Amino acid sequence: MRARIIKEMNNYKIEFRGLREDKHNYNFKITDDFFNKFEESEIKKGEVLINVEMNLSKDIIILNISLKGKVEIQCDRCLDYFYQPISYKTKLFVEFGYENSDISDVDNRITISEKEDKIVLDKHFYDYIHLSLPYQRFHANDKNGNSLCNIEMLDKLEELSTKKEEKETDPRWDKLKNLYN
Repeated sequence: MRARIIKEMNNYKIEFRGLREDKHNYNFKITDDFFNKFEESEIKKGEVLINVEMNLSKDIIILNISLKGKVEIQCDRCLDYFYQPISYKTKLFVEFGYENSDISDVDNRITISEKEDKIVLDKHFYDYIHLSLPYQRFHANDKNGNSLCNIEMLDKLEELSTKKEEKETDPRWDKLKNLYN
């Protein structure tokens, strides 16, 4: 097995023609430039190392993909940016067919033309990085259990929410509320 470091966007591919049926290992490093190529990405900064173990056979190619690193995302609570550690493992099955279809289905399968000599992985890496993000994105707590969120922003949010609660209601609507009780 030979590992290769690939850095440029157009190099997030694996050329498999001419390789013997066996396991082959590839390493990719993703940096800020990668995320900037995707305008819709919520991630603009990060460093992610990706290892791809390719099991090559004449009928199917199985890619065992694991990624680990950190990406900068926005906190859902205070809206400041912070680095979120990420880790993700998956398999991508590559089948041969008449034409390329790089959209993976629910079984993580893609189809490439029998004439193709490479597998392009940049869009898959982008998807897997985003799938590794937590649903709720908050700053971590310090060793004492206190939030590392922006205190000024949290105070401002608290102030705005209490002002909303203190707001007087229109007495005409209060009579309608009594109908529910």
